[in-house]
Amino acid sequence: MVVGRILILFAMLWQSMIGFTQTKDERDWMLDATLTFAPGLISENTRTIQLHGYLGFMRDKIRVRGDGFYYLSAFGDRPRFSMNHQLYAGALYHFSTSKFQPYLGFQPGIAIAQSSEYATLLNESNGETEYKIAANPVGSGIAGFAYYGEKLFYLFFEGRYIFGKHKSNTYPVFLDEFRLSFGLGFFFGRSSN
Repeated sequence: MVVGRILILFAMLWQSMIGFTQTKDERDWMLDATLTFAPGLISENTRTIQLHGYLGFMRDKIRVRGDGFYYLSAFGDRPRFSMNHQLYAGALYHFSTSKFQPYLGFQPGIAIAQSSEYATLLNESNGETEYKIAANPVGSGIAGFAYYGEKLFYLFFEGRYIFGKHKSNTYPVFLDEFRLSFGLGFFFGRSSN
């Protein structure tokens, strides 16, 4: 039942995107997607690595994009988290519609995080310390550029600053981080000028 509804929603979305076409050969919209690794830097000489993927829809110079980060690891003087997965959705403004497109944007999101140093609970049944998983709001400013090929592929490089706090049952831990993403993506729709 749920799968059927998702398929119907997907078919309606696909049909509405096809309706955006101006002529047979020219479209005024574009879908893009990528999957890459994203290194990050938090305070106190600590680095992180995440798997970063996104799906975007662009019309004119506005791109609506959803991003997901899957936390892989942290290393350095103070790794702080054993889990820090994040989801974002927001808009980006592209300053050009040519092959080279610099952009800026903002995305609010949510972080599913587990501290590895604070926010502990005492499990009374076995007497061991446990770390609570909590969902917390975050925000992210983005600046980057994309270089689109003639068909299918594009290169991108972007930096983002993430801000927020992991709040569970005790001491809040800052989620602030500077992250880079770069690599190869795929697009469908409008060809670059």
